[in-house]
Parts: sequence; C-alpha cells; structure tokens
Amino acid sequence: MTTPLTRRRFGLGAIGATAVLGSGCLSDLTGSDDHEHEHEDPPWEWGGLYDLDSGTYAYTYQEGPDPDMQFAFVSAEEGGDHGLYHAGETSTDLFERGDADVSVTDGETVQPSSDTLYRVGFADSSETTIELEVESGGYYSIFTAHVPDEFEAELLSEDGEELSPDATERHSTHGHSDDGHEE
Repeated sequence: MTTPLTRRRFGLGAIGATAVLGSGCLSDLTGSDDHEHEHEDPPWEWGGLYDLDSGTYAYTYQEGPDPDMQFAFVSAEEGGDHGLYHAGETSTDLFERGDADVSVTDGETVQPSSDTLYRVGFADSSETTIELEVESGGYYSIFTAHVPDEFEAELLSEDGEELSPDATERHSTHGHSDDGHEE
C-alpha cells in the first residue's frame, strides 16, 4: 500500500520537492524503500554499514599495498542500502575535500564524524589496529580508499568476534599502479 502524498509529505511546497529531488531519493516522497542507490564514481573504493552497540571496536589491518589510507567513519540515519547510500554521500564530500584532516596510527582511537577524514598510517610491523569508539548504539559506516581484503582488514567486537557489515558498496573504478599507489 502506498502512503498518500499530502502537502506535509510533499515537503510543504516546491522548495521541499526540489530538495528531495536534488537528493536523488524519491522514497522520501513515496515512503517506499523499493529502490536502489549506487554512487556513480565516488572517491572511495569500499563502504560498509554496521549496526553497532556502544563500545570500542578494533579495526585491524595486515600489511597491504600502501603505507597509509584515507578512511571515513560516519554515522548513518538508518540501516540497509539506503542508510549506506546516504552515509556514502557524506563520505564522498569528505574524500573530495582532499587531504585527510587527522592522521592516526596503530593503537589510536577515532570517533564517528561527518566532518573528519582520517588517514591511517600503517605500522612497519605486519599489523595495525585502530580503535573505533561508539558512544551510542546505531548504524555506522566505514568508507576506505581500499577494499578491506587488500589489507585482510577485520572489524572486531570487544569480545574479539569478527563483525560483518549489513550492507556494502564497492567500486572498482580505482586503479592501482605497480607500486600499489592509486593512479
């Protein structure tokens, strides 16, 4: 059953409709979640959405193709592909600004932020762990310049259990040169 389109649901006129249409999300008008979102060519290579409780999570990387990597950790308004898409818009803005705002290395802690792009500096040893601190439970997304498999990355709960994302988005438009750096 489709939710009736009322003046209130319409966004109180043309200004609201323009904002919704500009966002590319018609489900805001129809109430339908039966649509797909995909970023055409974002500056990140992988994104994953997780449903996390409050606490501290370990994001562990093994040796990979680069000495560092851009990384965004943002909250999402909702779960599933729809939540990942909208969190991806925030991350795209962060990545497109250019250089990372904050550099982090092994053992340091990051918090979700819609204003901060991190640069993870990988340890000279074979393993780097970044702590993700979540103050309140909800949906959170991680967006990276590399696919987690390239670093054998794992997100672990406080109990050491490996967590899998509820939704993911991957883009293979990013090339890597022979020395492992993005082209």
